[in-house]
Amino acid sequence: MEKNSVIKIAVIGAESTGKSELCEALAQHYNTTWVPEYAREYFNNSDIYNYTQNDLIVIAQKQIELESQQLKKANRIFFSDTTLITIKIWAELEFKQTPAFITENLNKINYDHYLITSNDMNWVKDGLRQNKFSRDMILDMNIDEVKKLGATYSLVEGMNEKRTKNAIKIIDSLF
Repeated sequence: MEKNSVIKIAVIGAESTGKSELCEALAQHYNTTWVPEYAREYFNNSDIYNYTQNDLIVIAQKQIELESQQLKKANRIFFSDTTLITIKIWAELEFKQTPAFITENLNKINYDHYLITSNDMNWVKDGLRQNKFSRDMILDMNIDEVKKLGATYSLVEGMNEKRTKNAIKIIDSLF
């Protein structure tokens, strides 16, 4: 299938809302590829408590690279676990400004639809989750950023398999 005929769906939302699990389940359901959030891999080898805006640029660059690689292997639909929207929000909250690289590329990378995960799942602690900011505030920031891009989105609710079924219903109704 030609690369330009692949439907690109981004999955974004606050931390601990099941984005990675949802992407993996959707990719399996649609027999396609997905790209994990590179920041998780990056911070397995870097200090999440002492990072700079340059680290966010490195993460953004690698996320774009990995997405490009996996998109080439996609079968009709492609899923991205987080986007530059997530990194932009992170930069704004941590540094009160967004690096130019992220802002410039945010407008260049297009998705056919955004799935925004609701906060109805309980926050689960792991070594990379800090839960420093209100998840409701971050949810609202995600919605605002998608609206600024003029993109379409759907809020995905439900727990575990129900969330996946709801996402499949949304995707099937759109595409």
